[in-house]
Amino acid sequence: MEKERFLAFTDAIIAIIATIMVLEFKTPDKSGWPALAELTIPLLAYALSFFMIMTVWYNHHQLYRNIKNITPRIFLLNTLWLFIMSFFPFTTGWVGKHASEFLPEFFYLIVIFLWAAVFHLMDHELLKENPDKEYKELTHSLSGRNLFLINFLSIVIVWFWPPIGLVCVAMLATISLISFLKK
Repeated sequence: MEKERFLAFTDAIIAIIATIMVLEFKTPDKSGWPALAELTIPLLAYALSFFMIMTVWYNHHQLYRNIKNITPRIFLLNTLWLFIMSFFPFTTGWVGKHASEFLPEFFYLIVIFLWAAVFHLMDHELLKENPDKEYKELTHSLSGRNLFLINFLSIVIVWFWPPIGLVCVAMLATISLISFLKK
């Protein structure tokens, strides 16, 4: 498959997902600060999810920057990664409305965990199919052990304290921001 077409398609899907997330916001029934205050948690969930998507989108482009071979397996992993990402509007909206409840937070964390795991598999598959690239060129903090450790611990903690989902994503966003600024 031609790399430029592959990346353009991926970019389009990511743009659609990010757009759908913002459409989840409903305008308040009333005007004034109290009405806006009710949107604090949904806005936080949206901002964290949007930032995660945009940071990983940048890392995705860095990952494919010097890659030559797009195999069917890489295409399928990328498709699975996009499929999991397509749950972001649903989970972000759900957790924004029910941030202190177990199931929305748990599902949010599971989606993020699976999304990161598939990105990690894609990273390794690209390395395998493009052996002339050094490992450090292809690996990012978002596919590292820190992400999985924070996410796994959050999946355990969510059973006792549901808001850990948003806290986890805030930590991951901070890690990715620090990593991004170091580049």
